[in-house]
Amino acid sequence: MKLIDALDQVFLSFSSNKFKTIMSCLGIIIGVIAIVVMLSVGEGIQAGVGQVFSGMDLDVITIFPGGAGFESGKLVYQKPAEFDDKDIHALENTIGVKTVLPRRGSGVSIKFRDEERSFSLNAISPSKEQDLLESIDMGRFLLESDKSGIVIGSDIANKMFKFPLNPGMRLTLVNKDNDVSKEFTIVGIFKETEQTSPFVGNMNMEMYTSHQAMKELLNLKKYSYSMILVEAEDQNTIEITAKKIDDSLRRLHKDEGYTVNIMKSLLESFDQFFKILKYGLGGIGAVSLAVGGIGIVNVMMLTVTERIKEIGVMKAVGATRDNIRVLFLLESGLLGAVSGLIGITIGAGISFLISTFGDFPIAVSWTSLAAGLIFAIVTTVIAGVYPANKAARLDPVEALRAE
Repeated sequence: MKLIDALDQVFLSFSSNKFKTIMSCLGIIIGVIAIVVMLSVGEGIQAGVGQVFSGMDLDVITIFPGGAGFESGKLVYQKPAEFDDKDIHALENTIGVKTVLPRRGSGVSIKFRDEERSFSLNAISPSKEQDLLESIDMGRFLLESDKSGIVIGSDIANKMFKFPLNPGMRLTLVNKDNDVSKEFTIVGIFKETEQTSPFVGNMNMEMYTSHQAMKELLNLKKYSYSMILVEAEDQNTIEITAKKIDDSLRRLHKDEGYTVNIMKSLLESFDQFFKILKYGLGGIGAVSLAVGGIGIVNVMMLTVTERIKEIGVMKAVGATRDNIRVLFLLESGLLGAVSGLIGITIGAGISFLISTFGDFPIAVSWTSLAAGLIFAIVTTVIAGVYPANKAARLDPVEALRAE
């Protein structure tokens, strides 16, 4: 049987019962739409997270107090390490380390005139924070000698109070833990920015002061750092540098816990997680397509029953089992291809609408479209195997007798 004759038979079958054809396509179309939308959502989330972290340097190592260790072969949580200037000095003398940035954060209340707002205050070493220095829009950056100076984000300056805050104005900061208050002078305001990160947060809502000022506000006799950022000299050997950092700290904190994180590894972990999420969502869509495939089996079995006499005639005039098998597989495959094309078109349109009007990150890629189409064709061809084999095995004499 020639391909053109087989296609003619297939299209004749489709047109002879349009309602059955449409209902057969519907299950596959819905399944393909689900796959395309789910994969697009997964890729959009992955791309959105990648954008958030794209501006972050991969040569950064973060160190936090707290962690676990092994004692007698068991995992136990250790007393959090208290980082001080000895740790900073040790890290600065570690091979592979370029810059060490100690920081400490605390929740505070700002009193300005008759208003009061709660924010997070971060203490830094001003002489080491070159990136923050370059982000100043008005006024100046902090100096190491500033004991009551503060720099604030643009949203704090312009949106949080009835009146805008400008360099030179005084604020009263209150430590929430012990009600100690201290007057600060705004020395600078940061540029408005859209970038956020796990360690800087939303720069528009950040406030920075010196460690000396933070120590006085917290009223601490013994001052320690809550986080240390370390910039490595070479990104390609950052794992080796992290190991050397761990060795340097372990000598000072033998029985205390701390955590050393490599930004590069953290980003790789995020990327792996969102890949799993993407394919998990695609799998949910594939379940819908599998349900549609079951519908195809039922429809094709009904088609075989309806066309028993026609199959008998084709066999009587010389059609082989392979000819009959190919005819029905071609019919189910074309059904899947047409349904898949319709499904990926509608799925891409729905994804675009969700992204546009729902303000949700969705990325329609050729990969997700191809996956939807391939799944549709493969599912329908597999669904057509049993009906095609049944049609091919029909006895021509019995088939011609069928009513």
